[in-house]
Amino acid sequence: MIVYLRSSIIIICIAITISAQAQQIDIETMVEAKLESMLILNMDPDANIEFGIKEINDNLYQITKEPDDVNFTIESTGNWNLSISATDPYFHGVNDSTRKIPVDFIGYTIENQGNNWDNGLFSNIANKSKDTILPLRVGETMVMINGRRNNIGNSSNNSFVIRWKFIYENELTKMKKFSLFKIQDDYYIGGFYVTLSESTIPKK
Repeated sequence: MIVYLRSSIIIICIAITISAQAQQIDIETMVEAKLESMLILNMDPDANIEFGIKEINDNLYQITKEPDDVNFTIESTGNWNLSISATDPYFHGVNDSTRKIPVDFIGYTIENQGNNWDNGLFSNIANKSKDTILPLRVGETMVMINGRRNNIGNSSNNSFVIRWKFIYENELTKMKKFSLFKIQDDYYIGGFYVTLSESTIPKK
């Protein structure tokens, strides 16, 4: 997993006093500084997606292990956006790495557990996964962006859970597509990236 951070630059202004033969001269200087936003993503760096599956009949499968939820928090002094992507186009078998399942077999939602409100552009966060399951893809999917109320805050403001979902069940075309892969009994594993970036939408 890749975690993207931006560092904070702090410039301290110091008043200088010069003393010369009992006379004190104060020198005033004007210092202009541009402070960068600090963005910190707190997440287990070893987090991945792992699930077990076995075929119990022709193209009828049983999930033997559900993928674990992933908790993460964000600390920021500026507005942020967050995207998710898969590290590889396929999940690979743990016992046999030649066995593979396309990553869009799994989808996800991000559940908000923090104080920043995630109910659209006029709240703190616009969460694209709030009312739907997004399929996992290799290309980056922008999932959360800052809203009009800004999503600046600490870990209690920005606390989330990624919940992985199997998205093949209610889509007949996808069930047909996955049947072509002839999925074999195994545990399957794959990685994902979470990318935290500074928002380009200015503060209000």
